[in-house]
Amino acid sequence: MRELSTSFIPGIFLALCCLPLPHAQTPTNPPADPNTVRPLPTGQAPDEATKKITQLVHAGKYADAQKLTEGLLLAYPDDQRLIKAKALIDKMLAPGGSTESVPRSSESAQPATTANAERLSGMDKVDYNALIVLARQAQQTTDLDEQKKLLKQFMDQSNSFLQKHPDQELLWQLRATSAISLNDPMEGYDAGQKLLAAGAADSTDPALQQLLGQIKNRGWLDRQEVQKQDEKKHDYTQILGTWNAHFSWAEERGHEIQRGDFTAEFSQSGSEIQVSTLNSKGVKDKEPALRGAVLDSGEIVWERAWGSDWKEVSPVLGADHRIMTITFTENRRIGQNGLNMSGNLEKCTYTAVFTKK
Repeated sequence: MRELSTSFIPGIFLALCCLPLPHAQTPTNPPADPNTVRPLPTGQAPDEATKKITQLVHAGKYADAQKLTEGLLLAYPDDQRLIKAKALIDKMLAPGGSTESVPRSSESAQPATTANAERLSGMDKVDYNALIVLARQAQQTTDLDEQKKLLKQFMDQSNSFLQKHPDQELLWQLRATSAISLNDPMEGYDAGQKLLAAGAADSTDPALQQLLGQIKNRGWLDRQEVQKQDEKKHDYTQILGTWNAHFSWAEERGHEIQRGDFTAEFSQSGSEIQVSTLNSKGVKDKEPALRGAVLDSGEIVWERAWGSDWKEVSPVLGADHRIMTITFTENRRIGQNGLNMSGNLEKCTYTAVFTKK
């Protein structure tokens, strides 16, 4: 997994904390119609939201920081701190990316309003406005688990509404951005196809064009690619849950040093899978022993804890997704009674076999 440049975290901190904020201006236009839906509020994101991004970066959860920043930009598209932070995170996460320099500007795809909503009336209009409020809440929350819950709620409720009113372009745009946050290829593909059918490819709206570009870059305008990604996503969700595990340490010449059994829980936190050992009472360790970063493609990049550091490993998952084996070697000090700090430096092999309960 890519190491984080030491210049990256200070850059994020400066982007979120030290950029000058636009001066407040007194509005000169008459008050807007209270019935008009405004899905894109202006202004600055709350300080607690920008602090959360910095915390995620410090914790090494860069993909989660990226998703949170993108979500906040939907709610606060003019916040220069978020724009600058997104540029830094995107540059670091890009293949071969570096944080040596910072792009001067960055755009965020923002859904535009649609005139079709003006033709709604009665409870249909109430339902539509409720969906917009729900999407706003999801965009503005800094709690990733709560954001995921609200986004799923929006996707479920908007699906029912769009079956009755399929011409609501703003909702399709919001579904596309929600699919990106949830990393849901099939929903992203469906929203993208609906937008293309409505003529979005010829739109002069730069925000809409950028949204389509994001979907295309993920491969979500190609049905075969989407099906392939969806299958990989299904593969990794199958590994969540409780596993029995057996481990052993052995010297290079085959002498076994340690062995034992334990129970592990595979859980998901944002775009990361965490593997924690459970004690006899079923309580998880405070820190995970293994973690996997779930990429947009559905692939997982695994790392194991090693002291205060993390090292990449390559688990082998069985065809039925019920057995996973991890093997790696380390130089350890081995004495007459096994591992100790004063023994000779020996090359050892560690093997852990996980079996799904």
